[in-house]
Amino acid sequence: MKFYGHPFSSYTQKALIALYENATPFEYCQLGGDPAIEEAHRRLWPLKKMPVLEDEGRVVVESSVVIEYLDLQHPGRTRFIPEDPKQAL
Repeated sequence: MKFYGHPFSSYTQKALIALYENATPFEYCQLGGDPAIEEAHRRLWPLKKMPVLEDEGRVVVESSVVIEYLDLQHPGRTRFIPEDPKQAL
């Protein structure tokens, strides 16, 4: 799993909290320096917004959606989204 983001982005930090809290293994592809990482990020999400999570060919964008995806596909000891849909809203 690869995670693209910039350390000064609050949206990146929001998703990183979920990844680190549950010790989810991932590769952090830090934007803002390496042209190869920048190009890979652009190919995944041409709008070049962040964060972007790539997991086995699936591309997940936007921090809240990344967190929901992690809760469903890579659950850990901490749940971030309540199971009850009404509470989740």
